Amino acid sequence: MSPELRLFRYFVAVAEEGNVTRAAERLHISQPSLSAAIKQLEQQIGVELLAHRGRRVEITAEGELLLRRGRELLQLADEITDEVRQRKEAPVGRLRLGLTPTARYGVGPKLLAACASEAPAVMLYTSEDTTGALLRDVAQGRLDLAVTFCAPDPPDGVHLTPLHDAKAVVHVPADHPLAAKTSVDLSDLADETILVAASQHSHGFTVRVLSAFTRAGMSPHTRADPYPDLGLQAVRERLGVVIYARSAFPDQLDGSSFVPLHPALPLPFHLAIRAGNRAAPVQAVLAAATRIEGACRSARAAGILSAG
Repeated sequence: MSPELRLFRYFVAVAEEGNVTRAAERLHISQPSLSAAIKQLEQQIGVELLAHRGRRVEITAEGELLLRRGRELLQLADEITDEVRQRKEAPVGRLRLGLTPTARYGVGPKLLAACASEAPAVMLYTSEDTTGALLRDVAQGRLDLAVTFCAPDPPDGVHLTPLHDAKAVVHVPADHPLAAKTSVDLSDLADETILVAASQHSHGFTVRVLSAFTRAGMSPHTRADPYPDLGLQAVRERLGVVIYARSAFPDQLDGSSFVPLHPALPLPFHLAIRAGNRAAPVQAVLAAATRIEGACRSARAAGILSAG
């Protein structure tokens, strides 16, 4: 028969204190009860754990082993108890989460994985739309939260929490002269057509890209992307090049090259929620999003985060 967990706890206290009286005070039990518990443990295990030397007790070799492994056992028991308690207290609910298509391969999966790990009782039902439409749906209550890309000023009552700043890359055909460069300056794009969003619901992205040219004293030639696929088809048809987030596309994409833009142009992702929404499931997702942003910031500082 295995000894009760409390007996291990009693033994560890006596071994650490080196004195039964002090250990009894620490455990808030009587000294005779503690001495009897230690004898019970020794009888059940079949070895001497403590040798009495006057008022002090010395640990035997077997006792040293039990002290080390006993501490591990007690720590594991505490961790299991905390995990079960937290699961019972974990927020439960169903939320409608909107995703910009730009988050499809990067921020979106990271957020969903974090929520599955940290808030497993919160069910997320996802849908994709443009950032402007997502902000509108959050404001009007059709969505509980939304991951946005290059969001403009949000509607009244909508709050934006930073998720990740992606460094812009230039998407060109794999055989384009710029594809051989390690980075592309805005001046390298002077003779290129820059694809911008056709939809007014994505104007935040367009404004951010064109503002970078304005700050550089340039006025690029632009063309509205005729396809709703983040510039993919238009680039392949050589209608222009697009400045975008690398994480908007799969890791392997035949026929395309993604060259970092210099100087760096941050393209921000945010989590949009209705201001004042204190529902526990929403706050759980918000907490996971905040940790993602913190992890990305630490990774950037360490120089280990990719451009996307």
